Parts: sequence; structure tokens; C-alpha cells
Amino acid sequence: MGADMNYAFDEFELDAERAELRCAGQPVRIEPQVFDLLKLLVSVNNRLVSKDEIFAELWGDRIVSDAALSGCVRDARKAIGDDGSTQKFIKTVQRRGLRFVGEVEVSNSVTSATLPDEAVSNAAEQTDAFTRPAVAVLKFEDTSGEGRSSQLETAITDELVAALSAWRYFPVIARQSTARVNAPEMSAQEIGTLLSARYLVHGTFRRAGNRLKIQVALTDTDLNTQIWSESLACDIDELFDVEEEIAGQIASNVSPELERAEARRILRKPPGDMTVWELTMRAASLLSNGKRSDFVEADRLARDAAERAPHWVLPFTLIATAQFQMAMANFSSSDSASAFAPTLEAARRALDIDRSAWIAHALTAVGELWTNKNHEMALLHVERAIELNPSAGMNYHFGGCITGFSGNPQKARSYQERLFRVDPTYPYRAVIEADLGLWHMLDKQFDKANERLRLSQSCDPYYGRALQRRVALSGLTGDRDEALQAARKLSEMGLPLDYNAIASSYPFLKEEHSELFLDGLRRSGVNL
Repeated sequence: MGADMNYAFDEFELDAERAELRCAGQPVRIEPQVFDLLKLLVSVNNRLVSKDEIFAELWGDRIVSDAALSGCVRDARKAIGDDGSTQKFIKTVQRRGLRFVGEVEVSNSVTSATLPDEAVSNAAEQTDAFTRPAVAVLKFEDTSGEGRSSQLETAITDELVAALSAWRYFPVIARQSTARVNAPEMSAQEIGTLLSARYLVHGTFRRAGNRLKIQVALTDTDLNTQIWSESLACDIDELFDVEEEIAGQIASNVSPELERAEARRILRKPPGDMTVWELTMRAASLLSNGKRSDFVEADRLARDAAERAPHWVLPFTLIATAQFQMAMANFSSSDSASAFAPTLEAARRALDIDRSAWIAHALTAVGELWTNKNHEMALLHVERAIELNPSAGMNYHFGGCITGFSGNPQKARSYQERLFRVDPTYPYRAVIEADLGLWHMLDKQFDKANERLRLSQSCDPYYGRALQRRVALSGLTGDRDEALQAARKLSEMGLPLDYNAIASSYPFLKEEHSELFLDGLRRSGVNL
């Protein structure tokens, strides 16, 4: 498609080499997949591009829904001032595909042997009013001793750039720019200056049979110091898409470390008013601490940032996240219909600003399920969140929860079992194990349900939802002692013991699932 070409139309310029869309010379924020769709359409201007061709180009062998394509097209139109009604640039040909109908001028990109200062991706956005620090991903080195450059080196690095870009907190410098840096001959500070990057992500990997061992590190270029490193390992045979899953696991580890690094940098500054960026990074750091007081303070900081920058999506997603964390802290004892209402309100405000905010889609999905019992809308939002950021463990948590309550326990298990491959240290382990126990219970796989609930209770003996499910499972299997023990703990915690109230707090779409769960509670022998 002419990777080194520029395409100009109306006030817009699409720079294929830098992976950047500009309007009147200023960068436009878009997701990598949206950029790829625009590049595909613009590069073959006026030719009909079939849906099959788009799916193959954007998603390869991955199976995705038509809703994913519709969302991508909608975001592409929004980025260039178009919409589905006007279709000024992107025209839909019913049941056939898409056609770009704008007048396009094509020119060669200018490439310099010495990397120019402005050679950063769309994500870097040097004119960003919030002075977000950029991240550069250097090529991962294969140390297997094969004497040649491994294909995995480039593949893992490229996938990691895409994965980190999807998190959207930090601008990620384009792969084409970092590829021209002679990293072994330069200090981290020199690379940072050349690329205008505050942080470098780099590492090595080594193959030993089917086992892949990865060492990943994060370096602060201002300090010229490595500030974090981690060793990861995986069995290649167990991975469906090797490069994507490896990159996803690295990204899920690196992203919170970047937030913490920024929070530490902010705390080192002299006292004074924090910038909008500093407020958001401090809030993001507090959200990872796990204490309610931290969630409350994070909410306050994010609201301050949102007031100062009402058109920036990140503060609003942090408000929604803080509300979600507070709801989760009291989920077992709260009214499930109202627990996530504040989360839904904040997430919707974020989506009003940016329809490509994956966290906002994920948290809207949670709110739609628990607050509105709207399974269809919840599924649409969570599938969009996974499409936008496939390396976020949160998305597979919610995907499993929503899919399970929507009547597909098997698919729910596949989502939540994948979660721990993407993010092995995901904080809500007890919640996920209890969910997996419920999905097995709905499929009448009682032995597996029992195993998962035991794991949940070992992680958190006082997680109320696991105890409720233990009572129901014990009723279905005839284990009265287990049921009494779980009911006793629920009573000690002051949680409701009315089985109709418990059953009604579970948003099952299928009547048969609701009846099975309620039947288990009734047959438990517990005098609820």
C-alpha cells in the first residue's frame, strides 16, 4: 500500500511512514487500527474495498464481529470530520464494502538518515498541551545463540508498540523511527534526546525448546537509569498468537510501571500546583494501591483534572475507574443494581469525549449489565473494549462476567481463563475464580465448580459472592456441611441470607440459569 507515501485530501494529510494523521498540520489522535483502515481506503482511492479485504488487512486470521468493523469505520469517519449520514469521504456500498471518494494527492514521504526531531508517531504529539512524556520501544534482542536475527525480534517489538499504544496513557513513538536508532552505540539519554522520549522499553528473549524466557526493562532517559525490570516466561505451544500474546503480557506489566514511574517523578518535584498530566498520573498511581482512601483521593484528583481539561478523555476514565474500584470494595454487601451506577455515569461522559477510549467502553459495559440489565448493550461495549485493547486483563474479566450472565458460560470461561495469560498478577483473583466456579455450575460441571470456588475462597475467605455460590453448589450436590459453613460466614459478615434476594442480585439472562442457581440455594438445607 505504499508504506512510504503521503496522502493529502481536503485539510488532512495521512503520513504512512510516521503512522500519523494530520489536520491543518496538527496531529489527530486515532487508534492504530483506525489509521490502518484509513490508509487502506485512501491508498486505493475510489476503488471499492470489500469487507473481506478489510477484515484480512486489519485483523488477519483473527475472528471478529461485524460490530468491530462498524466501530472502526465510525471512528475513522469521526477522525476526518465525516459521519455515516453525510459520507463525505468514506462511502458505504451496501453488502459489499467501502470506498474512499475524496480527492487524494499522493507524494513521497521525506526520510532522513539522521532522524529528525519531528519523526515521532501520531501518538507522540509534540504539541500535546498536557506535556505527556513519550515512550520508545527498542528492538527486543534474541539471545538464543542462533547466529542470526530472529523473526520474533521484529514481530514482538512491533506487537508491543501496538499493545502499548492501545493503553493510550503514554504516546508511543513509531517503530519506523526507533528502527533507525543504533541503540548499542548510544546511551539511554542520547536515545531519549534523539527520539524526544522520556522512557525506553527494551529487553531480550531466549528460546529453550518450546519455552520462551523474556527479560524486559524500563529506563528513564532523563535519569539515564534503568528503573524497572521483570522476567517473564511462557510455553510457546500454549499460545494461540505467539507475538500478540507475548506483547500483551509485556504491555500489561509495563503500563502500570510507567504510571508509577511518572508518579514518582511528580513526587520528586518541588511543592506547587500540579499540571493536568501530573494530576492524572497521580490519580492513576493511587488507583493501583487497593485502599478505599486512595480511590477517594484518586477520584478527587481526576475530577480536578477533568475540570481543568473538560475535553480530555483520560481524567473521565480515571473517575469511572475510581468509582468502579469503590463499588468493587463493597460489592458483596451492596445493592448490585445501584453499585455501578456512578461508574456508568462517568464512563458515558468519557465516551461522549472519545468513542475510542477502551476503559470507558469496558466500564460502560459493567454499568449496562449491573445497573440496567442490558445484556446486549453490555456485550457490544465489552467486545469493543477487547478490540481496542486486547492486552488489558480488565477486559477479559468483564468479558467473562457479561458473557456468562448473558447465557454463554463456555465462552465466559475462555475469556477469564485467558485473563491470567495476559495479566498473571491481576488483582481480583478471588472474583475471577468465583466467576469461573459459577460458569462451571451453570454447565452442571459441579466438580470443576467446586475446585474453582475453593481457589476463590483460598484467595479471599470472606468474598461474599464466592460464599453465596458455595451455598448454591452445596445445595445442588447435597453437601449440607459446606452449605452451613458458608452460610455461617455470610451471617458473620452481616450479608443478606434471603435466597430470593441473593438470586435476584445475579443478572442471569436465561431463566434456566436463574432457576438452577435458585434451586441450589433452596436445596442447601440452610434456613435462610
